[in-house]
Amino acid sequence: MFGTNYILKSIWQVYSWLYAFLPSFCDIYIYTVGLAAVCWSIWLARNRATFEKKWINTPFEIVFIACAFLEYWAGLQKPMMVEVVKKGAELLTENASQMLLLCGPPRPESTEQAEEEEGWEEW
Repeated sequence: MFGTNYILKSIWQVYSWLYAFLPSFCDIYIYTVGLAAVCWSIWLARNRATFEKKWINTPFEIVFIACAFLEYWAGLQKPMMVEVVKKGAELLTENASQMLLLCGPPRPESTEQAEEEEGWEEW
């Protein structure tokens, strides 16, 4: 799916893969900010599931939350990086939105899960 069958085992292997498959974005700093946003989003979703019993409905929620973090963090970047981070968040949001439309809405596996999801609140 991501152009490799190799399991990446270190951050440097991730950077090497990114450089090989996304050479137009060769700034490691940008990768680090994006990776931090994804990791933070996963951590928050895990905390909500663990402590509040609120589950994500689709993995795309993680992507959209990461994009929100990138938009927010763009204002904290050096002036020359602000537009790059915002553009990355915008592209990621657009691609995730298109993929979500293709996949369709998540379907509950059981009636019990459907009833639980009716009470789900937005973040």
